[in-house]
Amino acid sequence: MWISGHVPPTPGNYFPECYVRYVELALRFQDTILGHLYGHMNADHFFFLESGDLKIYPEAGSKGDNGEVPTTANEGGLYRTLLEEFSALPKSPKMANYAVVNVALSVVPNPYLPGFRIFSYNITGTGVVNSGNGYRLAKPKRKHGHPKGDEGNKTVHCKTDKYRDTWRCHLNRPWFSDPDSPSRSNRQWSPLGYAQYYIPDLGKGNETHPPTFELEYLTYKVESLHPNDTEQEFVYPVPLRHLPESLREPGMEKSKYCPYGMDDLTIPSWIRLARKVVDEKRLQLRKKFRQYMFVSGPKESE
Repeated sequence: MWISGHVPPTPGNYFPECYVRYVELALRFQDTILGHLYGHMNADHFFFLESGDLKIYPEAGSKGDNGEVPTTANEGGLYRTLLEEFSALPKSPKMANYAVVNVALSVVPNPYLPGFRIFSYNITGTGVVNSGNGYRLAKPKRKHGHPKGDEGNKTVHCKTDKYRDTWRCHLNRPWFSDPDSPSRSNRQWSPLGYAQYYIPDLGKGNETHPPTFELEYLTYKVESLHPNDTEQEFVYPVPLRHLPESLREPGMEKSKYCPYGMDDLTIPSWIRLARKVVDEKRLQLRKKFRQYMFVSGPKESE
């Protein structure tokens, strides 16, 4: 199952309680939910939901422990915020503690160039049945990058009549996050990648000459575009007719269209990409990420 909507789930977009409930559902049913697809921001990017967000926050309008009214304002630009969050990812994250949200560019010029994506997914094999083992929350080793105001004291709150029997005090119950689920391991129904197309010459379109979409980038490794004949039940992830001429023949070691080189779109693959983007030795990849993020529109400063 995929969850799709308009406004992506972030502390800045959602009320604190709504955000925590969304994160709880996303992680509790990680075996069932393959991904989260959203728009609204008009900027191509991805971010993580994590167990560190499962906290109690004072109700809207109330004051936190330090007397300040909690805020969900996101200081600084989106690009810089993402880099800070990616940099804070632990070296060996517990995959059960994360979910990935993909935010696509707009389908209309608002304000950047429009585009769309075509996904492929794994249709081979029989998959692995959930073992039913529950995973409890691990104590987070880092603070989430979004400023969200003061968190409530769970130990104190959960002893009160107001909170004792509410969902806030049961966030540590076991959830379903089998390591062999298709959101975490490449198997039947796992998303493999996507091809993103955009309109580079939007101004040339008119009533008689519709605008032309071109390939902007692929998430796949370049060698996976031409699978070996010996790989049973494997099909081309992107029809050759939808690729530029330079990618229609096998044998290429690299291509400007495949900077991410992802094995698939499972949670571990997204975490690996995030860590590559902030690697100081991969500045070209970071520039590509920023370029795709704003689709040739006005960019935020570094």
